Amino acid sequence: MHSTMVAGESQAPGKKHLLELAKEFSIKNPNQIIESVQDVVLGWAKYVSECGVGKESANLINKTISQIKIKPALFIGHQFWD
Repeated sequence: MHSTMVAGESQAPGKKHLLELAKEFSIKNPNQIIESVQDVVLGWAKYVSECGVGKESANLINKTISQIKIKPALFIGHQFWD
């Protein structure tokens, strides 16, 4: 599996690391951006039909997203993958 380093963390980057990166690059409203991305990822299925994604691709997206492991502390107040 491919891994990307975020603010010096490659094993389990969390919200803290994303906020550090946002600060380094003077990104405004990082919490809002993180929440927006989270909402899109969690609701990806509604975009499949809107964007004309084929069944095989949709199955691959579903499989990939189901394998993502996110620490619950990354986004407070939401349910996450185990």
